[in-house]
Amino acid sequence: MADNSERIINLIYKYLLETLSDAEREELEGWADQSPTNRELLSRLSDRESLADNYRKRMLVNPDKARNEMRRRIEMNSRKPAARYAYLSALAVAAIIALILIVAPTLRKTAVTPEPSADAIAQTDAFSIDSLDPGETMAYVVSDGRRIPVGKVDNVNGIAISELKKSKHGTDPVVLVVPRGGEFMVMLDDSTKVWLNSSSTLTYPDNFSSTSRRVKVTGEAYFAVTKDVKHNPFFVECDSQEIKVYGTEFNIRSYPEDEAVVTSLAKGSISVRRADGEGGELFISPGTQSVFNKKSLSAKVRNVNIETVTGWRHGRFVFEDQTLLQIMNDLGRWYDFEFEFKDPKLKEMIFMGSIPRYADFTTAMLILEKSGDVSFKTIGNKIIVDHKHP
Repeated sequence: MADNSERIINLIYKYLLETLSDAEREELEGWADQSPTNRELLSRLSDRESLADNYRKRMLVNPDKARNEMRRRIEMNSRKPAARYAYLSALAVAAIIALILIVAPTLRKTAVTPEPSADAIAQTDAFSIDSLDPGETMAYVVSDGRRIPVGKVDNVNGIAISELKKSKHGTDPVVLVVPRGGEFMVMLDDSTKVWLNSSSTLTYPDNFSSTSRRVKVTGEAYFAVTKDVKHNPFFVECDSQEIKVYGTEFNIRSYPEDEAVVTSLAKGSISVRRADGEGGELFISPGTQSVFNKKSLSAKVRNVNIETVTGWRHGRFVFEDQTLLQIMNDLGRWYDFEFEFKDPKLKEMIFMGSIPRYADFTTAMLILEKSGDVSFKTIGNKIIVDHKHP
């Protein structure tokens, strides 16, 4: 059974999509007749009402909502003939989720596996795709060269400033760090809320001054800035860019591998300029984003689907005109793993779709494999991205 599991999963996947050939249907029926467990599993998958209910409960994203828009953008990008697009339909996602949540666990329970060798056990214990869990709420404060863990965020009020103060000494600003495999939300002295993505930091004072509020951020963060006439404006510094805010919500992203600081406005009004004060201000309106080149220190504005940019904060990864390299960087930070491309050309493969953020990595892997010509395996402590081989 162990050797045949992958074949059965593929047949059930095609069964869910109603794309089985007559020969494949006969093969699947033969497998179902082998045991009551197999037949019961296939029967459960025939109950579309039950399957839909399970899908609604488990699925953290709704690809249908953005499907037409994504298709339009793919057509708009037809001027890029070298790009390879992988599109994920809602039906495919439902089928994959069903496989992950229903089929795969059952097959693992009924499979008879041989006794693994000592080398195989050592390698499995060291690293495996199945061992990669999604990130969790965690952060620490850097103080006097120490890393002091901060408790989990309160769902209503965020993490209390008093708790952070107890974790540091002196008058140095608070340096809040969210490591790989983490996320965190903090409420500042003025009730401004900041959501930090993996591998991000936020630097800010214990108390804002009487005239202005100023913070620094690296990585990715979503700001919901409280309007405060007495302490306006609110400044955010990121790399070589400064954002001026008067009470608004926006997303800012600038990881080391990113060529630009990307600031996307959800509501309100902000302006961006060089951090050294040179040049003028560039004002951003809702539904647009500033792309500030780190090398040239120049910026441009473009329209953006804000739901795509902020999907990470709402439980999903949304890929729109993103390369596989960009996607693997995001997944690597969230699931905390290193990766390598077998063929460098795969880095430029473009994906359009979305996957759940809080599922284990197996979910993300299967969705990417089913929607593109890619496969994943582990060698040592890395995930190797390769072409899908027949």
